[in-house]
Order: sequence, then C-alpha cells, then structure tokens
Amino acid sequence: MITINLDKVDLSLLSKKTLSETINDSIQSIPKLKMSSLKVLVDKELKINNGSKIVTYRIYNNGRIVKYIPKIVNKKLENKYKYVYFDKEGNKHVLGIFTIFKKPLYKGDKDKFVNLISLEEVPKYYKEGKYQYHFNVDSPRSYLNEQTLAGFFGAMFEVNYLDISCNGFSHNDGSSKPSRSHINGNNGDFKYLRKDKSLPCGKGTSLNIIKTPDSLDYERQNKWNDALYKFGWKSMLGWSYKIKGKTHYLNHITHKTKDHYHHLHVQGFEPLFKEIKE
Repeated sequence: MITINLDKVDLSLLSKKTLSETINDSIQSIPKLKMSSLKVLVDKELKINNGSKIVTYRIYNNGRIVKYIPKIVNKKLENKYKYVYFDKEGNKHVLGIFTIFKKPLYKGDKDKFVNLISLEEVPKYYKEGKYQYHFNVDSPRSYLNEQTLAGFFGAMFEVNYLDISCNGFSHNDGSSKPSRSHINGNNGDFKYLRKDKSLPCGKGTSLNIIKTPDSLDYERQNKWNDALYKFGWKSMLGWSYKIKGKTHYLNHITHKTKDHYHHLHVQGFEPLFKEIKE
C-alpha cells in the first residue's frame, strides 16, 4: 500500500489538461513510477472529497481502487464510507454512503481490525445511461469488507448485468458459519448465470450445472469471472461445462472443486489498491 502526502503535489502541472483527465492519468500511472520519485497530481475533485469530510472509495474502470482519507473527517461521518465509480467516459457515479462496522479480525491478531459493510444497506439496483447493475443477496452472510465492496461494484459495472445473485460472504462479526473460508468479508459465492437471465432467490434456486448444464450462460459467466478477477479476486473455485461433448473450464478455474457445481467461489483478493491521505 502506498500513502501519499497531498501537501507535496505540484498543481502547476494541471495547466494543459482538464482536472478530471489529470487525476485519472495520474492514478493510472502510479505503478510505472519509481517509489523514490512518486508524485500524484490532484484535482479539484479530490478537494471536493476533502470538503465533504468523509472517507471515499474511488473505483476506476481500469480496475484500480483508491481510498481517499481527508485530513479532517466529520465526526458524524466517522463510521461512514462513500463509494464512487468512474466509467470509461470519465463520468462519476455516486453509489452511496454506507455504515462501516469495525470488528476485530476474525481468527487474526487481536490488535487488528476489519471494516465490514452489509450488502443489505447497498442499493440492489442502479442505472445511469448504459451503466447498470441489479443483484440480490441470497444468504444471511451479507457482509463484505470495505475493499471487497469496492471490487464488487467495479466488477458489476464491468459487465452491467441485471441478474447477479450473491450467495454470501461473511456474518457481521467476520465469521462465516457454516463455511470456514468466508471470513472477514474477503471470499464470496455467486450463483452461476442463466441463459434466461432470471434472478431467483431462495433455497434450491442456484443453477445446478450437473443437472441442467444447458441453462448455463457460459459466455456471460466467463465475462463475469473476468470482471471479478480484474477487480481483485485472483483465485476462483467452480465446475466445468461442455460444448459439443468437449469439457471446458470457466475462466480462471483450472479444475472442478467438490460441491461447486451450483456456485462460483471467489478468493485471493489482491486488488490494485492505493490509499491517499490528505
């Protein structure tokens, strides 16, 4: 993680570009710079974040996630985070302000914490121009952490599907019973996508691709897998499918994993993440 002091930014370099172009170009170029000479150009949009006095997650269409922390946070907003998505055209989509729940890291060091956010608080539907999403939560394990929520938003806007069904991440304390691997809001499950694009909810509504393999929309599913990978989840567990008798694996899945014929499991969250402190 890189923390940048905004007091050292050279604003004179903003003259020949719009402010939005400058900040987007700057964020995208960070990995190409040497650590000893790292500079980030900051535009008025970041100053607006500063004025709002709230911690803000900025999610970029290229897969990058930036957490902006203002010098002074409004005391009434100390337990709130704001989420904003920037599309390919540079348009800004304000996704909401959500409550964070600071919890001790489950099965971790006692002095370490994780900020959890409930998907039940997040609007299930969004549409602005061609950018949209629609999802449901079909599990009591409705908590992601602050970074995985940003990754989830980014992945949904990458594909703009209206039939994303989440089968759960973590409980409100970071645990994940009956699962053992979904702790601290990092790992999650999603139903496989159907050709009819339906969005069922409830027990027994997950697509079983052993019983009804022809219902799997493998083209859309592969794009969804790619989107989840792009925004942080570098490891996935799932099943296989057949085309004309030939076995194929969904993107980013190398083998069949027991009991994963009815859902995709995502793990190994390693996003392109930067933290900026004013």
